[in-house]
Amino acid sequence: MKLFFVTGTDTGVGKTYFTVEIIKYLKKLGKRAIGFKPVETGCSPECEDAKLLSEVSGVELKPVYSFDIPIAPAMASEFEKNYVSHTKIIEAVRKLEGDYIFVEGAGGIMVPLRWDYLFLDLAKDLNAKIIVVSLNKLGVINHTLLTIKVCESAGLEVSLVVLNTPRSFDESSKTNAFALKKLIDIPVIELISEEDLRDIVKVLERA
Repeated sequence: MKLFFVTGTDTGVGKTYFTVEIIKYLKKLGKRAIGFKPVETGCSPECEDAKLLSEVSGVELKPVYSFDIPIAPAMASEFEKNYVSHTKIIEAVRKLEGDYIFVEGAGGIMVPLRWDYLFLDLAKDLNAKIIVVSLNKLGVINHTLLTIKVCESAGLEVSLVVLNTPRSFDESSKTNAFALKKLIDIPVIELISEEDLRDIVKVLERA
């Protein structure tokens, strides 16, 4: 089993979109692939990301913690008096079975689950390899390098950077992938076509 933690350079960068697409592609290859979002906020009326991941995974996987308010989990838990236990999350992840397991965070790697526990800490405790999902727009170079730096400083291995190009892209979208490939020794793949998914799977197989 290969375990990956999918984090973003920010919220709304396409983590769930990437996870859904790679799971669908892996299933076409005959692999067992699962996507799990253990903590989701903004679940009013429902946890949309967890629902999408459950549908593509073929098994209902509700978050261990879900919060109505779309804010960081540590703050949401204060409002709703439902405090996060990382051991419960880890236990839930350990029960998952598949060739590929993708655990999706909420927002970026430094988002707090509790005031003393970040998604960074969860990724370390899971001993997961990191996939960084970035939005291909102006500023992505800085955001991506900062995320990688934090992960590597914590001893985590970043296996892949995925660039999602927004519908309303800017001039930097044409050059960001080239720039990142010059700056880091980590595979950088723009997710545009099925061919890109094939290349992503090759990277994951080597991870």
